[in-house]
Amino acid sequence: MGESIGVLVVDGDPTDATATARSLERIDGSISAVTAVASEGFSDVLSGEEIDCLVCAHDRPGIDGLGILERVRRDYGRPELPFVLFTAAESTELLSRAITAGVSEYVKRTPEQDCYRELADRIRALAVDRPAPRAQRQTRKVPSPTTGKLSPMDDIDLRRLAESNLIGVFLVQNLGFEYVNEELAEILGYSRTELLNELSVPDIVYEADRPHLIEHLQRREWNLIDDSLHTFRGVRKDGTLIHVEVRSDRIDATGTPAVLGLLTDVTPRKRREKELSRYRSLVNTAGDIVYALDADGRFTFVNDMGLHLTGYPREEIIGQHVSLVLDEQAIDDGKAHIQELLDSDAKTQMSKSYEIALTTADGTTIPCEANITLLTHNREFNGTVGVVRDISKQQELEAEIRDERDQFAALFENITDPTVQYIMKDGSPRVEAVNTAFEEVFGYPQEEILGRSLDAVILPSGQDAKANALNEHITRGGQIEVEVTRQTKDGLRTFRLSTAQISVDTDPIRGYAIYRDMTERKRRQDELERQNKQLEEFASVVSHDLRQPLGIASGKLSIAREQHDSRHLGDIDDALQRMESLIENVLTLARQGKIVSTPTPTSLSSIVQKAWEIAGSESGDLVVEGPLAEIDADSQRLQELFENLFRNAIEHCHPGVTVTVGMLGSNGFYVEDDGPGIPPEKRDHVFDRGYSTAENGTGLGLVIVQTIVEAHGWEIDVTDGTTGGARFEIKEPSPFD
Repeated sequence: MGESIGVLVVDGDPTDATATARSLERIDGSISAVTAVASEGFSDVLSGEEIDCLVCAHDRPGIDGLGILERVRRDYGRPELPFVLFTAAESTELLSRAITAGVSEYVKRTPEQDCYRELADRIRALAVDRPAPRAQRQTRKVPSPTTGKLSPMDDIDLRRLAESNLIGVFLVQNLGFEYVNEELAEILGYSRTELLNELSVPDIVYEADRPHLIEHLQRREWNLIDDSLHTFRGVRKDGTLIHVEVRSDRIDATGTPAVLGLLTDVTPRKRREKELSRYRSLVNTAGDIVYALDADGRFTFVNDMGLHLTGYPREEIIGQHVSLVLDEQAIDDGKAHIQELLDSDAKTQMSKSYEIALTTADGTTIPCEANITLLTHNREFNGTVGVVRDISKQQELEAEIRDERDQFAALFENITDPTVQYIMKDGSPRVEAVNTAFEEVFGYPQEEILGRSLDAVILPSGQDAKANALNEHITRGGQIEVEVTRQTKDGLRTFRLSTAQISVDTDPIRGYAIYRDMTERKRRQDELERQNKQLEEFASVVSHDLRQPLGIASGKLSIAREQHDSRHLGDIDDALQRMESLIENVLTLARQGKIVSTPTPTSLSSIVQKAWEIAGSESGDLVVEGPLAEIDADSQRLQELFENLFRNAIEHCHPGVTVTVGMLGSNGFYVEDDGPGIPPEKRDHVFDRGYSTAENGTGLGLVIVQTIVEAHGWEIDVTDGTTGGARFEIKEPSPFD
């Protein structure tokens, strides 16, 4: 075994110092270690020559390793004594201070035993070369191989520390590199030779940042500034930009000022700072409150929206307990939810949502939804973070939706026509709900057909192709308005089927099918067509059989007038003309009773003007109230309807009668006059055949009007006009009648 190496271990705690000393002796038998407590002093230990190296802690309570180094060099008379800083602390600032102070070695303390082995290796390397007695020994310096002259980096101990550093180390004089370690060369992407022999500081700095860095180095070299930290953008050999942080200091070990520094690539940190800044901007501009509470429930962070909604400035809410904005019940609920999260498996439940009432600075209560997430470290609860959303408008909207849903449900239930709510599945409407009218008309209770195919329940056999075509039309987004035959429990019935979609361009499609029972109407329609056919046949016979004798009578009357002069001949002529009028009216009545199966868009304005020109333009005045719409009708029969209504007004009113025509909403029109009107007790008889109050009336004019109305599927009512005259209102029947 070689010569013993004496080591002094200095720590703030005697136990830690002893542990370090024993570890060194166990690892290396040549090491003989003694200990000292920093606060008690150790000048007596250093007074002899038995100590070859001093190992000093730094990150322990009550100890400053660099301060002890200064005392050793200045006060204890041992400036040449190797000094090893043994600490768990690691920062650019500490490394910079250590190099500047002349620390021989920097060894990082870790929980593993390997750190003591590394410490022993460094101590042995420092103590190996001892050519002279310790009292006479000086630190050896050798000329630089690149410049041929001495520099501060030619100090063997300083160079060893720089070479072993994981941070870039450089020495700069007059903007030229005098020394760079391997780590700095790797950061910049160059070899050490390229940096020392071919490049200067400006070459590795982004052009826009060069003036500032050059000024900083010059001021540092001239000892004109105290700030050791400077950041700039560096340029690697491959041209990529990196963010660089430099800590430097002026040294004058050889009589020539130089700048010794540590360079760190902080590009990842800058990227994280940028992301953090973006995150903070996102959080502060979020439309919801974002907050953080410590373990005691006090605010550590509130974003701008939180300040806006609560009405508190940041300085008044940060550090305050959450009870500032929550009542006791809300706090108790929050504690219960936090405990639930603590008790649960973090993988299955990481957050919790619940409703709270937030109280603002002015006392206003805002309903909110809170979503909380726990902050834990090593399973220890450190507080919560969360998002709070103002749901007052949402609650108002939900209340409106509930009201609308209730109103719609009431409407759905009280529609007098059978109605089905359906959903299209596999190309067929499936029953989701039916109203009471459906159950009564079809005879199927809702629970019996719920979820079943509607076609399978009410579609008669042999109509599959028609039903499939309708279903395909609905699936493509179309609506239906068609007459269909469907099976009820009482037999087949005729309906007018209308559909209305709830969802548009979505899958699956939902909607309503409304079945208006047309069975009785269809029966009346068939009966009316049968009667009209009979009437037309009868009218044709009557017209044919009566016109010939009527023509003979008219001819004989002309001969009689030539041979005789009698007042009775005029009465005969009037009677013959009345018979001609009756024949024409009977034929018109027969023709107008036919069902209008193919109505076409017809301009009411044009029809009204034509009818007035024929029926009464010289006997009264026509007034049109507002614009007249276009309606679906048989234009010829519609004109006949207006002609008869106009004649009726002229025949039963005073000379110069005023007839007014106007619209009844979008589904009807009216005709009224300013005559004496029709008494209520006689209104039920005005459409009877032969009924007329005019002296020469046939009693068929209003019958023809009613026949035309029914042929179109409309309805006609008689009421009082605006000025007391007769008013005829014609409109489509209501779907709820």
